Amino acid sequence: MPRQARIDLPGHLYHVIGRGIEQRDIFGDPQDNVDFLTRLEKGLGETGSKCFAFSLLPNHFHLLILRGHRPLAELMRRLMTGYAVRFNRKYKRVGHLFQNRYKAILCDKDSYLLELVAYIHLNPLRAGLVGDLRGLQEYKWCGHGTLLGRNDHKFLARDDVLGEFGSRLRSAVSKYGAFIAERAGRFKHGELSGGGAVRGVRGDVLKVDEDFPTQKEKPASDERILGDGDFVKGVLRKSKGEQENKLAINEIIKQVERDSGVAFEEIRSRGQARQTVKARAMYCYLAKERCGVSGAQLTKQLRLSSGAISHLIRRGHQLLKN
Repeated sequence: MPRQARIDLPGHLYHVIGRGIEQRDIFGDPQDNVDFLTRLEKGLGETGSKCFAFSLLPNHFHLLILRGHRPLAELMRRLMTGYAVRFNRKYKRVGHLFQNRYKAILCDKDSYLLELVAYIHLNPLRAGLVGDLRGLQEYKWCGHGTLLGRNDHKFLARDDVLGEFGSRLRSAVSKYGAFIAERAGRFKHGELSGGGAVRGVRGDVLKVDEDFPTQKEKPASDERILGDGDFVKGVLRKSKGEQENKLAINEIIKQVERDSGVAFEEIRSRGQARQTVKARAMYCYLAKERCGVSGAQLTKQLRLSSGAISHLIRRGHQLLKN
């Protein structure tokens, strides 16, 4: 059965999981972890995304990402491809480092944010990499210590997470610590609350979803989405609209290229040739009027000011009217 296409929507929360091929380690030493997190920080900045939680274990990783204006796929491609190339060169190996494609579950932020933060940050404890919560707060390759103020991973959206526990920092940190301690108490060391045993040592948790927060309702279930029935239906409707809009935009691009003789890459450039500017104006007007693309979206796509976009839309309207 063919795999379903990923749902990649801006402003939504994703639990991302990547595993080593054949359950092999993907982190060989601390410098590998540093390299991975450095690439993650850079990718977050380039795509306008946020990271609410992370956990690196020897043979897999977990990330909790709020997708920004650039696709999640772009962030993960930059992160995983660059890391794998360096890893292979360092360890003189060839071939794939990661098992298949990463898993990305779109989650209802309002209902599951804190449960997912706890789930991800408790992974090193659940896997036996640390012995207790004190050890967990000193574990550098997990966001828990940063939320408590012990480690300093600046890319972690600490204020966003702690803001869920209150506006006063000291009180929020204390409440977060108590929340994690309560969640940790739900399982005994070496067991998952879902009943599945942890296999192996050094963090080789192979079935990473056994303790994953479960759907509250399943009338409109979709394995790509974590949320109740109404949330799932809403996401699927939005995703369908995005796909239809993308197809329509492609038709607009083809039309403008055909009528103007200017390639879309030139339209997206800062070129000021007369025919290029006319083509850019036509594209802005048609994208807005026929596909509902907002001025803000055009601003990001063409890397122009909102005033310039407004001018181009008016000019495109006049050109097509004439």
